[in-house]
Amino acid sequence: MFYTILNNIPADQLVLLIVLLLTTGIFAGTIAGLFGIGGGVVIVPALYYIFTLAEIDEQSRMHLAVGTSLANIIPTSIISAYSHYKMKAVDFKLVRLVTPSLIIGVIFGALVVSNISGSFLMIIYAFLLFLIALLFFFWQDRWQLADGFPQNNLKHLYGSLIGFLSTIIGIGGGSLSTPLLKIYNFEIHRAIGTAAGIGAIIAIPGTIGFIISGIYNDVSLPLSLGYVNFLGLMMISPMTVLAAPYGVKLAHYLSKTTLNKAFAFFIFCMSIRLFLEWLN
Repeated sequence: MFYTILNNIPADQLVLLIVLLLTTGIFAGTIAGLFGIGGGVVIVPALYYIFTLAEIDEQSRMHLAVGTSLANIIPTSIISAYSHYKMKAVDFKLVRLVTPSLIIGVIFGALVVSNISGSFLMIIYAFLLFLIALLFFFWQDRWQLADGFPQNNLKHLYGSLIGFLSTIIGIGGGSLSTPLLKIYNFEIHRAIGTAAGIGAIIAIPGTIGFIISGIYNDVSLPLSLGYVNFLGLMMISPMTVLAAPYGVKLAHYLSKTTLNKAFAFFIFCMSIRLFLEWLN
């Protein structure tokens, strides 16, 4: 795989690729800490580009990017959640409450994803992010369903949906759980910190599911186990882990209004980027 990538890149552009990978890792780690989203919205497109250069089969390319992204989210979300915890911004009681339903959703997502085309995954991802961006652009504090997160069976529905959707599009769930927590009267910093904890819960079984799904589909790719590629991890993960705590510090430096708008703008840019990729 590595040699295929090298052969497909002119020598004068190799440095640019290395800079791209380092920048992707730093940016993904920073936004993981800043927004509690795990970094998948940046890593999935970057890995998809890399796997295209490596001439990975088009039917497996997006799945491999998603699975590798989830594997990267494991250490990144743990570091991010711990950094938010030190700022007293993680509701671990809620994380424990929704963990069983999150895992159920993740398992179901891992079973379903192997039967979904890469292009369909991409447009689902883009559409969801666009809706979330609109929600945060026009957010009003009066838009609340209740003063606290539901304790009835609704919590299981939410957890399962977040786990399922996050798994099929390779994210830590923060772009879905943060707006949900906001609707239930979570202050933005606390919503982001709690979303980082949820991301860690999603990423572990999600990664295992993508490994099993790839093996079940007889996917045999270089330097990979199922739909998780170790070369992709080595190229990006170290920088995301190093950068995540700085993103957390920046999140707690910004005001609530600024953080809301920054979250919306970032999610909007990612949705447009993925939609353009889907069109191509």
